[in-house]
Amino acid sequence: MTLPRDLAAGALLQPTAKGAPHPIRVVTVVISRTVLGSMVGLLVWAHLPVVALGWTAGVVQSGSMRPALMPGDVVLYQPPQRDRTPAVGQIVLTQDPTRSSHLLTHRVYQVLPNNDLITKGDANSTPDSTPVRPTALQGVARLRVPWIGLPAQLWRAKQLVPEAIVLLGLAILLALAALPLHSRSQHK
Repeated sequence: MTLPRDLAAGALLQPTAKGAPHPIRVVTVVISRTVLGSMVGLLVWAHLPVVALGWTAGVVQSGSMRPALMPGDVVLYQPPQRDRTPAVGQIVLTQDPTRSSHLLTHRVYQVLPNNDLITKGDANSTPDSTPVRPTALQGVARLRVPWIGLPAQLWRAKQLVPEAIVLLGLAILLALAALPLHSRSQHK
């Protein structure tokens, strides 16, 4: 007795009508082109506010803001309004008060009477020990674009094996997307 799943598998192995593309080829090409198109769309979405509105984009490097922000996410920050202090709960980009050459993305935990900010990473058990001066505020988070900065994050973290896997996957997607729907032998 032939089961329905055997019929479906057999149908994929049967030759297609003269000149018709094979269904597996069509599905492979469509999926790879859709994934690549989505990636390009996310890249454009991540850069449009930077170019059009003067916002700042940054790639999340650590897991201190999990689950709200993941390593490899791109966060878009609106420049701060100098006459307004960010509200408790807002995610901000600041100069790291403990490492002046680094930036820090954390949530405002408390606003002190002198308008200094106490920040805290969502994944951290305690607030940051050093207050952030209002002049160190670089931006207020407005938009998160997931995963699109993952290659940059892996490169900066010097994680070469995951970086190689991501680049290999991208190369495979590009190769699959470039496949013609019809094989050359069908055009002869």
